[in-house]
Amino acid sequence: MELLTMILVDDEPIILKGLLETYNWAGMGFSVVGTAKNGADALRLIEEKQPDVALTDVRMKKMDGLTLIERVKEAGWKTSFVVLSAYRDFEYAQKACRHGALSYLVKPIEEAELERTMAEVYELCTEKKFKEKNYTIWERILLEDKDNFLNQMLESYLEDGISEEELADFFRSLHRQEELEHYFAVVAVGIDLACRVANQKEYEMKQYLLETQLQKKLKENYRIWTQKGSSQTTCYVVDLGSSPELEGVKETLLGQRQELKNELISALSAPRRGIAGMKEAYRTALRLYEAASEAGATFLSAREHQDIGRGAQYSLDVEAQILTAIRKNDTQQVKKVYEKFIYTLPEKEEVAKVYLHRLAVRIEFALEDSSMLTEEMRMGFQNFYQILKQISLLKLVDVLYQLFLSIVRLRIETDMLPSEEYFKDYLSSAVLYIQEHLQEETLSITEVSESVYLNSVYFGRIFKKVMHVSFKRYVQNMRMELAKELLLEENESIAGICLKVGIPNQSYFTQLFKQNTGVLPSEYKRSLQ
Repeated sequence: MELLTMILVDDEPIILKGLLETYNWAGMGFSVVGTAKNGADALRLIEEKQPDVALTDVRMKKMDGLTLIERVKEAGWKTSFVVLSAYRDFEYAQKACRHGALSYLVKPIEEAELERTMAEVYELCTEKKFKEKNYTIWERILLEDKDNFLNQMLESYLEDGISEEELADFFRSLHRQEELEHYFAVVAVGIDLACRVANQKEYEMKQYLLETQLQKKLKENYRIWTQKGSSQTTCYVVDLGSSPELEGVKETLLGQRQELKNELISALSAPRRGIAGMKEAYRTALRLYEAASEAGATFLSAREHQDIGRGAQYSLDVEAQILTAIRKNDTQQVKKVYEKFIYTLPEKEEVAKVYLHRLAVRIEFALEDSSMLTEEMRMGFQNFYQILKQISLLKLVDVLYQLFLSIVRLRIETDMLPSEEYFKDYLSSAVLYIQEHLQEETLSITEVSESVYLNSVYFGRIFKKVMHVSFKRYVQNMRMELAKELLLEENESIAGICLKVGIPNQSYFTQLFKQNTGVLPSEYKRSLQ
């Protein structure tokens, strides 16, 4: 229990001493911080100590209790009062209560009555302190950060968290009621999702530039508030003032689109008057943005999009042709085969999305299997999977195409490697490391690449280009060669050989050995004998 501070006031020394020493004030939630023999002394003590409560006699010779209460109230101090009175002064005590005293006690004090009264006083004072503390916090927020607080109230209103009247009352409390008759427009903006799928880092950079630059430019001419839509959309409520003119906002959006190379998707509502019109403008902007986002394809024309789902039967061969075109880094062939793929998609949108998903997974796995899947490519695929259910089929078609183009660009950049001669020392060290750690089941391309201080994806590309075999296949071949040597030793069991070549699972080892040699380990050993 938090103790409240209290002073005791009475002009009779014996009563004052009895009050101080007789009762367990701490048990009732109070800490006595001083005593006074009259009202004048009590006034000075209250000014010095600023106690939560003063327990005072009503009738005193030098400044009575009622006058003390009035003086404290005039000074603006927050001390609460409990008054003591004899039976003959009961009406005086009631008058003190009307002037602000919380309660009164009649002399002689009964302990049970004292405990009951002080418990009520403790609860009232505690609640009062809590409210004062929180009021001070909110008052400071409103005074120091009223714009941010207003922004939060607007967000809540636009999402139906508070009513129109509640928001209007808040404007009035800030003495900004004239703004209730202003015109408002809403701008909804975001970066095309195709950019995110193709290059996550570039997407994040453009999203950041958009949010900071556009907000700054709009603020140069308007009062604005920010409202987050979906994870890809930001809305700006623009206060147009007393005129519904939108030309300045349109010019700002046009300039931003040019800076972001037309990867900006934006929507602007018509001007609407009042806060009811503000919500209408907000909902209109979101609908327009959604429509603009769906129509933002950069690959197929509207006429070509109309053919989706109306063509020939779906063919697995088309998938293989797309993969071949990507492996050849041929963007023209990618486009040609991809158009053919889109033409064969089924009419039902949900099913067509399944085929797009399947195609993306096949390409990702094929690139990974050939050690050509970079972390940037992997992130692009993950972004694509995340938005599968969020956007329309038409938009999804374009997003996947942009992803394939970005993969081709990355592959072309990766193919620009230095000569094989440059990497001979690196690969010699890597091969030696592989030989020394073949018995370790956890041997990985990451571990080996780190041993020669190269990036794992980069190392995998170099390894395959120079050794003409993938890292995974090379390690498997090395383990099988070691296994053949160990089989020549009569004292080596199959189980022991498995451990020495880093394949502790005997069944899996047998399977790999037969794939490599065409015979089982036991048959190979007998043939040698």
